Amino acid sequence: MDVDSECKKPRFKRWLANLLIVFMMITSLLTFTLIPLSDSSSTLNSQQVFESSRWHSLQLQLQTYRLMDYLSDLSEADLPVNGNAYFQYDLVLSRVDLLRKGDLGSNIRNFANGRAVRLLNIIAGELELISLNIQRLEQGQLDQTKTIVDRLRSLDSQITDFVVIVNQGANDFITEKRHDLDVQLAYIQMVSLVLFVISSTLLYITYKVSKELRQTLIRNTRLEERIDDVQAGKVDIISRIVNDIKPIFTNLISHSNTLKSTASDAKVQEHLEHLSTQSNQLLTQLDCYYDLTLIEANRMSSVTNEGNLRAHINYAVSALERVFLTHQVRAIAHVDPRLPELVETDFRRLHEILITLISHLAPYCHHSELLIQVRPSTLPIFNLPEKHGNKATKMVQISLRDSGEGLPNKVQVGLRKNPYNPANTIIGQIHQMGMGFTFCHYLIGALGGELHFSSSQGAGTEIWIDLPMGLDDAKTQAADKSASKRAKVAIWQSDSLLDQAFLSLLQQLNHQVDLFTEGDLTRLLQQKNLQTLPFECIVITDKSALDEEQVELIERLQAFGSQIIVAASVIEDLPRIKADKTYHYPVTAAQLEALLLS
Repeated sequence: MDVDSECKKPRFKRWLANLLIVFMMITSLLTFTLIPLSDSSSTLNSQQVFESSRWHSLQLQLQTYRLMDYLSDLSEADLPVNGNAYFQYDLVLSRVDLLRKGDLGSNIRNFANGRAVRLLNIIAGELELISLNIQRLEQGQLDQTKTIVDRLRSLDSQITDFVVIVNQGANDFITEKRHDLDVQLAYIQMVSLVLFVISSTLLYITYKVSKELRQTLIRNTRLEERIDDVQAGKVDIISRIVNDIKPIFTNLISHSNTLKSTASDAKVQEHLEHLSTQSNQLLTQLDCYYDLTLIEANRMSSVTNEGNLRAHINYAVSALERVFLTHQVRAIAHVDPRLPELVETDFRRLHEILITLISHLAPYCHHSELLIQVRPSTLPIFNLPEKHGNKATKMVQISLRDSGEGLPNKVQVGLRKNPYNPANTIIGQIHQMGMGFTFCHYLIGALGGELHFSSSQGAGTEIWIDLPMGLDDAKTQAADKSASKRAKVAIWQSDSLLDQAFLSLLQQLNHQVDLFTEGDLTRLLQQKNLQTLPFECIVITDKSALDEEQVELIERLQAFGSQIIVAASVIEDLPRIKADKTYHYPVTAAQLEALLLS
């Protein structure tokens, strides 16, 4: 029974919604119907016009009698009349004109089938004929009074008939219009009654809807509380799992490091190193899963502390050495010298972002270059405090640029979605682009940062991560321009992403650096009387494959006393090259500094 009632509820709601729409349409239609009805009522309510016709017809009769009385009382002593006769005569004519023009004239034409108009025309014509007699009277001919009075008396019957017709016509017209007004009033009362019924029904519907809305709000509140409880339970379970598993991996890493220090076999050491690296990555993934659960439950809070930004970046990048080796990625990390050495930020979450994002980006830049740059950002600070501890809050940008194949379309679609939009759920984003990219996208947003990217098939990818950090401008570690240069270093230019990064790193270490192409080196060695080279060592970048001429060029440079610094992977492929020093990917400032000082 409850199931049937629950099934009927949507039908009832749809019926109420349709009824509400119909009532609104009817109400609008009836409201617009009242407009012409009220306009017709105002048109019909013209009683004052008919009252005026009565008044002016009676005034015509009255003014005619006054003119007759005036003329009858004239004597020789009253001459000359000095315009008084004209004045009395004009009063009579003015009443005629009022009855012939305007609304009065229009209505009088309809009285007694036009008989009133004919009478009025006769009266007007007779009065026009009297004007000549009035003129003579004004000239002093008193005998004209009898003629004028006789003519006015002859008009008395016509004027009386006219007054009677006007009164009767006005009464009939007013009665007819009053009947029309009664009909209109009945229509208005009917419409008002319908509107009242609709208003009452709408009031009832509003009451039902408000009651339903109140129940829905209560139900939603309970559901939100249940969701919060579920999220809290999930966070608690994940926290317990992470806390139980972490000690196992920590002990595994500790034992691996102990065995690695005592093992003599290089192969065993390599396997132990790989085991330690994988265990560290699993620990990072556990932290990522736990943080993602906190973000979904809206319980994540940033834990900031002061630390060395360069050291943390170098550590995170170096921890990915096995990932870079697996995918043959030639990576280099560079921290802008304009950034201070010590910053305040959530270094644990920053480590998670770098490890996770680069690990998931590496498969799409297989056998290519990856440039990792950390620099000041130009983005302004929004909705964040101006101070980060005792330091100013500023945006720092982490740029990841590769020359690989580009991100898949589904990952690009997922990264373009706004993580703050409630419609974009975490589980939906995981299905869209996987756990790693989803975690980084949401964690960056939770830390108050932004993620932007540009990617195209076959042209590589560049990702910009802007994060707020506490910076102290007074402690910027810029290179000392007055210090003497340590060494003269040449870079064998290869037109790759790494050339400029190597140049910036070596200049940051206070070395005198110049870029040389293969043609520049060939022309240099062909110079006559060449005793020494203009550099002490040469760094060969991005040379995953060297041809025979390039190998001979390296040997000639060595013959002139230049140190050869090349990647360890090149030495493995070409044992013929006797490099003085080797570097391995990922390249960091600390590795280059230790290499050049050794």
